[in-house]
Amino acid sequence: MEIESTKKIALVIDAENTSVKYLDDILKELRHYGIVTYKRMYGDFTDDYLKSWNTKAMEHAIVPIQQPRYSKVKNAADIMMVIDVMDILYTGNVDGFCIVSSDSDFTRLVNRLREGGMTVIGMGRSDASKALKAACTKYIILETLGENNEAIADASSIVAISEIKNIIMDIVKQSEERDERAGLGGIKSQIQRVHTDFDERNYGYNSMTTFVRDMKEFEVKTENSSVYVERKKQNYTREEVEQFIITIVKKTEVDLGKLGQKVHNKFADFNHKDFGYSQFVRFVSNIPGISIVEKSASKKNVTFEV
Repeated sequence: MEIESTKKIALVIDAENTSVKYLDDILKELRHYGIVTYKRMYGDFTDDYLKSWNTKAMEHAIVPIQQPRYSKVKNAADIMMVIDVMDILYTGNVDGFCIVSSDSDFTRLVNRLREGGMTVIGMGRSDASKALKAACTKYIILETLGENNEAIADASSIVAISEIKNIIMDIVKQSEERDERAGLGGIKSQIQRVHTDFDERNYGYNSMTTFVRDMKEFEVKTENSSVYVERKKQNYTREEVEQFIITIVKKTEVDLGKLGQKVHNKFADFNHKDFGYSQFVRFVSNIPGISIVEKSASKKNVTFEV
């Protein structure tokens, strides 16, 4: 989701919580979202590990807000940053904020800015809390910025591709039901409404087009400068899938999860939602002669009734 380029943005950086190596890329990224009218960074820049920030501040005309540590328990720089952000909010001179920090303590500040009608772009590490990511209008993972994206160490910190596929599939199917076509830009915006930290760069892609095109379930088509997403035509029928399942289950009772794997191995683009079922177990249980046996709360087996 990109904001109009004329929007005024206040950039505030928690330097004590952010590596200076990302600064150039942060400023390049913000060009897509608006004009940066406030540029401030916060920390105790007398500390050796923050001295490199001073050089970068001069290169980019960022105002360093020097805040000594009065206590080892409380972070005075964070408090100063909150005060300044609220002061900027009340001036009415900006349309949004970019808060660069991975510190979950800023979650309430982000919520307050959103309550005040502000767009808030969060930038931080991939391991930032889910609460902070969700609070932002958009959350950008610093490791993915720049031409040489770093691998995200903890894959569990980003949305699973399977979840993204399900969202895209639902959007495309809803568009088909309305006899419309699903635009790629609209799909990305809808995904980001659900997952504010979604960005194709999180998965190693530099464009949304390539990201979706690599999913075997979809086709990406360009017509008159517009990009659309459609479901790929199925190379199998429902009857073929049902007969495949019956053949397996007739031989022996099968764990539902393992059965699902066999079906996907045979029919690579199979999706139970294509046949109107929200769950694979519901698709299977509606096959004539098939029964689902509850082995435990988390284990189901599939059998064929003789």
